[in-house]
Amino acid sequence: MSRQSDYTKNISYQVYLSLKDKIMTIEYKPGDILKEVEISEEFKLSRTPIRAAIQELKNEGFIEFNNRNIVTPMSLNDYIKIFQIRENLELLSVKLATLNCNEENILALEENCELQKKSLYKKSYQPLKFLNLDRQFHLSMAKISGNNFLVEELKRFYDLFYRYNYICGFENRKDYAIVEHENLISMIKNGNIALAEKQMKDHMANVNSLIIMSLPCKLNNLSSDSNND
Repeated sequence: MSRQSDYTKNISYQVYLSLKDKIMTIEYKPGDILKEVEISEEFKLSRTPIRAAIQELKNEGFIEFNNRNIVTPMSLNDYIKIFQIRENLELLSVKLATLNCNEENILALEENCELQKKSLYKKSYQPLKFLNLDRQFHLSMAKISGNNFLVEELKRFYDLFYRYNYICGFENRKDYAIVEHENLISMIKNGNIALAEKQMKDHMANVNSLIIMSLPCKLNNLSSDSNND
């Protein structure tokens, strides 16, 4: 591969990360039109890397094409489907992590929990930093499984889930989430698969309960905001 193609691929990846971040944090709202020309001007790049970044986001389900590129809409029905898949991936992840973990793995998970705690009590608390640490925790646990296919699928569905978690007041659960993470580590460390799976099931149920309760109102607010733009 030539240096030029390496450069183009790297630039495209940076654009992809930037666009994905804006979608996941609702800076680009569901249904927003993404115009290649405008994005190209924003990044001061040709349309080739922009087009490649958008295509990757289409592949992942964040953008869909309907005569034009739009940010994939959000709905209660889609959320339920995403949750069903993510929950089952998480249950498989914790089972395999319990079977395969070692002291180094446990230490890494514990260090992540400590970072979560520290992020809460800093004067300059950053919600996105906490949410990204949560993402890192779940993906780190999946990596312990040794199953790369599981890691990639969980990454995809965690990221699709992220938008719903972001708009539905995850901050109301952040203290509880850390306690639940610590309980998961304890079950994994003890090698108790049944209790680890139950803890994960409870953890996911608690997250789901919060989102299901607030999602219709949040989606309605998003729709109203978009209509007023």
